[in-house]
Amino acid sequence: MKRVFVILLILLIIQPVIVYAKDSMPQNYVHSKCMKCHEDYKNTNDIVAGNFYSRSNKAKSITVNTGKRMIVIKFTDKTQVVNAPGIRALKRPVPVRVHFKKVGPDFVADKVVVKPRMKVPKEQLMNTKELEALVALGPEKGKYTLVDSRPGIKYEAGHIPGAISIPFPKMKKLKNRLPKDKNRLLIFYCEGFR
Repeated sequence: MKRVFVILLILLIIQPVIVYAKDSMPQNYVHSKCMKCHEDYKNTNDIVAGNFYSRSNKAKSITVNTGKRMIVIKFTDKTQVVNAPGIRALKRPVPVRVHFKKVGPDFVADKVVVKPRMKVPKEQLMNTKELEALVALGPEKGKYTLVDSRPGIKYEAGHIPGAISIPFPKMKKLKNRLPKDKNRLLIFYCEGFR
């Protein structure tokens, strides 16, 4: 009997906590991975951001894994879904941002925004050997600008020599760091995309 108790206790510790609307919850709950690129979520009320975990058609609810908690949110026929054909098309672990409102004891989704798949045309991709050859020449001789679009903390931890830091969420604000010469080769790199 002790073994079963210990195993159950361990499972309870490992499993994220499930949160329902009646529980006390901040106005937003955002996975730490989301915050690396979306710092503005910190000041956005009534959102949950993380990975879609599950859906119950009978209960008309979805569960979002925010890393530390599993948040249960109801959906209705009026719930708008962006970047996917509908709630039924969501598959684990696609990143989502859910805008909700509290209705009685429930959180009800107004909008579910699915992180879009990123598609880069093949002719715009560069392999590592091509990049390695340019880096060996240097930005001036190679006539390129290399942009590290990862979060600043990742750039500080290490980056490709000659790269400048322009984190993706700050691109519009920091576009002045890009070269004025429109003929100069611009190379962006990140941690990859799904």
